[in-house]
Amino acid sequence: MSRLPTAVGTSAFLAIVFGSVAFVIDSGPIVQSASFMIFVGVTGFALGGLAGLLLVRARWARWVLGTVVVGSVLLASIGGTALFWISLIVGAIAIIGLAGPWLTLWVRQQPVADQLGSVPVALMASGAITPIVVGFAAWDGVGPVHWILTIGVVVSAWAYGRGLPFGIWGFRVFVPIVGVPSVLQTSRPGSFVIAVAIVLLVGLAWSPSAKKVTAVITPPLPAPMSTRGTKNAG
Repeated sequence: MSRLPTAVGTSAFLAIVFGSVAFVIDSGPIVQSASFMIFVGVTGFALGGLAGLLLVRARWARWVLGTVVVGSVLLASIGGTALFWISLIVGAIAIIGLAGPWLTLWVRQQPVADQLGSVPVALMASGAITPIVVGFAAWDGVGPVHWILTIGVVVSAWAYGRGLPFGIWGFRVFVPIVGVPSVLQTSRPGSFVIAVAIVLLVGLAWSPSAKKVTAVITPPLPAPMSTRGTKNAG
């Protein structure tokens, strides 16, 4: 593994961690339980982007890491703690590293031949998106039902990405069941945001494209030998 991509990815990850931790320490009007849930989602995005850059060499990883770095610095600016300035400096270094031409040879330029499509990618990414959405929606207080919903989505996204059948059924069944009390226990307009997110997740999970990850591919059976060919061989 090249040292330069590792250094760039590490600086981006550190900037995200510093910024999100600063946000948890001082998140302004957002209660600490909600800010911690947002921290979980931001960290998940950071790990996914770091893996995409160093292991997959994907072009999208640069955009994901850059976006999350900027978002983390903005979150840290709410409190204005010392960690904000650290995240700002490290984040600036990371942005320069991600945007520069020196990663061109490292990042794979050609797209993957067998791409999953937007629906499976969205379902797998929901594991990191959901904590952020729920955290901001329930900014005045995250209850147990919010954590159950978030953990359920994270587990479903992980299982779905691994091709396990219960992953897609977690989106289809568990999410709407737990989502209803989550909406009812969230104040407006956050309840509307969570409701829309649940409808989108369930709709994507029931779409035909969602089956691509969990579908079992049956290899074709060998063609039977003709009787004439068998006689000639004899």
